[in-house]
Amino acid sequence: MPYREIAPSAALRPWIECFWTRRDDAPSGITRVLPDGCADFIFDLHSGEAMAVGTMTRPLVFESREPAEYVGVRFRPGRAAAFLRIPLAELTDARVRLADLWRDAPEQITIPALEDALLQRLVPDRDPRVDAAVDRIAGGAARIDDVAREIGISRQHLARQFQHHVGVSPKMFARVMRLRRVLASLPHDPDWAGVAAQHGYYDQSHLIDDFRELAGDTPNAFHFSNR
Repeated sequence: MPYREIAPSAALRPWIECFWTRRDDAPSGITRVLPDGCADFIFDLHSGEAMAVGTMTRPLVFESREPAEYVGVRFRPGRAAAFLRIPLAELTDARVRLADLWRDAPEQITIPALEDALLQRLVPDRDPRVDAAVDRIAGGAARIDDVAREIGISRQHLARQFQHHVGVSPKMFARVMRLRRVLASLPHDPDWAGVAAQHGYYDQSHLIDDFRELAGDTPNAFHFSNR
């Protein structure tokens, strides 16, 4: 299941986290993709299908039995709206045909062709206060009220801006980012109570609830099935 990430050009780096490619010559069946705070464009090179995948609040589980090859664009959190020209909340947890949103997408799907088409499509749409909040929350800021106050915006206005730019609420984005930090730092045999305390969960039950909702499984079942 070769997966590769390609850095975008300097002009697109503020907007795009990476281009990626994935090839499944011998599909293994069920694939689970966890929320990551980002939106993606996904091009299936075998079927010719192109999809916009919104910011997720639950795992995306799909089954693949045939060989497949994909090219994707992963946008930075809060930056996809500049290319879609709609509020990201309209795509949350959804997969939408890209042709319904982007009529002049390139016919030939290569990284250079996508770069050119995205640069032509770009209409800068960003709020530096949202960018600052995204950075603080991704870095581990615990309280949304504190983040809003630090950047000089009300919590309610921050929530509205997050719906437009990120597609989810600041609280949901914080939950997703915290789970990503947990997954990135897990030891081989985790002490889940200790993990919960280290990452600011109320207790182990709180951690388990977030795992069930965002990863679709209990911490132990998820961890040991992905080792």
